[in-house]
Amino acid sequence: MLRGVLFDLDGVLVDSLASIGACFNHALQTLGRPPLPLASLRPLIGPPLEESAQSVIGDDPQLLARFIAAYRERYAATAVDETRPAAGLVDVMTELAARTDLAVATSKPEVFARPILAGLGVAHLFRAICGRSLELDAEPKAAVIARALQTFAGRAEGLVMVGDRRHDVVGAAAHGIPTIGVLHGMGSEDELRAAGARWLAADLCALPGLLREIEDQF
Repeated sequence: MLRGVLFDLDGVLVDSLASIGACFNHALQTLGRPPLPLASLRPLIGPPLEESAQSVIGDDPQLLARFIAAYRERYAATAVDETRPAAGLVDVMTELAARTDLAVATSKPEVFARPILAGLGVAHLFRAICGRSLELDAEPKAAVIARALQTFAGRAEGLVMVGDRRHDVVGAAAHGIPTIGVLHGMGSEDELRAAGARWLAADLCALPGLLREIEDQF
């Protein structure tokens, strides 16, 4: 029996490439670094920000702190206006919320995730919206999912994760939760398959039908 669905945010529920890319480049320019093409930033969306920043500017703690401060300053001011919903977001989430419990588990700080979902008119459809704190600790996705599990009495049985990056698949697997990989996000089909995604969906609009097909597997 399907008890609930956990969702990643960036690349799954929302199209945040332009928003995050602009903030990433703003932070780079604050450090005197040249901006990067948007296409080259796509693989950096999904992991914790510290991890993505480190891959570009190195692991100097002071540089990382300055980068993240500049990034978050712009993101806090612009994210709600610049983040776009994934195609079919409101209709699909409304349909699924009528069938089962929904929650969000994102590596984005929760203080940013909540207003984005509220601005898109879907926050009320989720029993829980769980994200990271603002601490610079690169908390793994599995830890965020562990908090989301409390919405479901701490039990993983009957739950499925919907994600677009290997971090989602691996984080869910740490709790014994299978993942549906969506192909409209930041990760590739190869990445999702290699990470162990059990099912694939072209986009959000394909989810209701897929969940009907597989719900007897829970």
